Amino acid sequence: MASTSSTPSPSTSQHMIQELTAVVSALIGGARYGVKIRLPHALIMTFLFRKDLSLKRKLHTVMRLVAEHAQNLAAFATIYKLTLAVLKSASRSIRSGVGLRDDNENRNSSCRIKMLGRMLISLVVDGPSFSVNKNHDGTSPSATIKAGEPERPYHSLIAGATGGYIIWGRYSSVNHQIVLYLASRILVGLSKRVWESVYQKPGHFGRNDLNQGSILQHPRTYPLVAATVWGIVMLLFEESPHVLHRSLKKSMDEIYRR
Repeated sequence: MASTSSTPSPSTSQHMIQELTAVVSALIGGARYGVKIRLPHALIMTFLFRKDLSLKRKLHTVMRLVAEHAQNLAAFATIYKLTLAVLKSASRSIRSGVGLRDDNENRNSSCRIKMLGRMLISLVVDGPSFSVNKNHDGTSPSATIKAGEPERPYHSLIAGATGGYIIWGRYSSVNHQIVLYLASRILVGLSKRVWESVYQKPGHFGRNDLNQGSILQHPRTYPLVAATVWGIVMLLFEESPHVLHRSLKKSMDEIYRR
C-alpha cells in the first residue's frame, strides 16, 4: 500500500509546547542581551561621571542598572511572546468557528449583545475577514507560521504595546533611555517606509546587504539631517534649556557654560 505524502499537522499539545519553548527562549535571550548591552555602558558611565560615589556604591549602582535592564528585557520578551501565542490561538479558533456559532439561540437583546461582542473580538483578533487565502501549494498560511511569530501583522503591535505598557511604562532612568533610543530609531524606520511608499524604491542604499545605510545617511540628505538636529538642539539649549533631558543639559552645560 502506497504511503500518503501529506504530513499530519501538529497536535494542540505539540503546538503549545512549541509556543512555550519560544517564550522561554525569548526570556533567556532578553536577560542575556540585557546583561551584555548594559554592563559595559553602566561601568563606563558610573566610573567616569559618578565621582561622588565610593567604590562600593559604584559597583552597587552598576549591578542595579544591569539587573533592571536584564529583568525588563526578559519580562517584556516573555509578555510579548505569550501575547502572540494567545492571539494566535484565538485567531485559529475563530477561523475554525469555535465560539462564533449562534447555536439557534433566541434572537433577544442578550443574544444580540453576545453576538456583537463575539464579532468585536473577532475583528480585533482575526482582522476584518475570517477567510484565509491559500498559499501557492494549497496550504494555509497559518501552517507556515513558526512558533513565536505573529499570526497577523498587527498582532505584533498589540503584543508590543501590551508589554510596553506593563514593563517600560514604569518610569526609571533605564526605561526612559531605552524608550528615547527606540523613538529615534522609529523615526528613521518610518522615514524609510515613507520613501519606499512614495518612490517605490528601497529605503536603503549600498553595494551589498552587509554595507547598507538609511536614506537619511545618504551623502545628499545626511548633512541636512545633521544641520536640522543640531540647529534645533542648540536653539532649545539657549532659549529653553529646561525642556532638554537632564543628562543632555548637563553635558551641554559642561561644554558651553564653562
